[in-house]
Amino acid sequence: MSRFPFPIPHGWFGLCFSHELKAGEIKKITLAGRDLAVFRTESGKAAVLDNYCPHLGAPLHQGCVVGESVRCPFHHWQFNGDGECTDIPYANRIPARAVAETIPLQEVNGMVMAWYHPEGREPYFELPKVEGLNGEDKWNELEYMDIELPTCVQEVAENDVDQAHFTYLHRMPAFSETETVVDGPIKRSVSQMDMPDDFLADAVAEAHGARHQLDRTSYGPGVAVVHGTGFQSMKNGEMGEFILLNIATPVDEETTVLRWTMGVSKNIAAEDDLGPSILYGFKTGVNDDIPIWKEKIYRANPVLCDGDGPINKHRKWTQQFYDMEVK
Repeated sequence: MSRFPFPIPHGWFGLCFSHELKAGEIKKITLAGRDLAVFRTESGKAAVLDNYCPHLGAPLHQGCVVGESVRCPFHHWQFNGDGECTDIPYANRIPARAVAETIPLQEVNGMVMAWYHPEGREPYFELPKVEGLNGEDKWNELEYMDIELPTCVQEVAENDVDQAHFTYLHRMPAFSETETVVDGPIKRSVSQMDMPDDFLADAVAEAHGARHQLDRTSYGPGVAVVHGTGFQSMKNGEMGEFILLNIATPVDEETTVLRWTMGVSKNIAAEDDLGPSILYGFKTGVNDDIPIWKEKIYRANPVLCDGDGPINKHRKWTQQFYDMEVK
């Protein structure tokens, strides 16, 4: 029985980083409890099929890519990225029902993304193209991280609006929301760093009249783009920025794979400057959360105080991604 009183939400979720899927390669990836065969054709196009052959149920990921199709290892039936059977080596006629199941797929921002909806509803919102993640020369060399978390997608997303835990668990200043705009499945918030009295404000937050600011846009429960500005170089005083693409993917109701693409502007990217510290903080901070997520329960009606952050506001927004009422 799941610890959480709600199912897996619908939305866009990541299957793998683009650089992890080479031409002619197949992977088995689980999304929302369903095994998928994710492959890249010889021409370089990413595709996804239900992992089990419609013929006799063999695992397609054990097969191989042949041109623009994947070949089943059991009887060598072939299926293209649209699920159409393109060849049966021992048949004179391909049966009309010889079709592998597919789901909507997009490859953007260096990520192979798939749409999940339990009732098969088609996608109703688009994914963004993030500047600097689609071939543009904007950020220093990008860094990547993926980690499996013992919790659900909603808990991972809620972590980002839980302001107090940044100070008391992660030992860093919190960012308080100053503005939030909701447009259906898209939520944009702006937040600025809260500086405690004993923090080095001159060195970290206040620079030429600017403050550390985060501009976060969520596209459904699985995709968030975080753009940070107002970060001053420790070497030359220039103002730098960073980008974090946050992709959370439900493996099942209690397991999430988190994938991050991270970059800092080139003027703070030197080894002895601020950029590496920002990236290190991203990579290590999530380790603080894991032991808590592993045993944490979900409080449907939590006792909140005025310093907790917009947790209930966030929960109200996530309600639309379930085909049931979530308390």
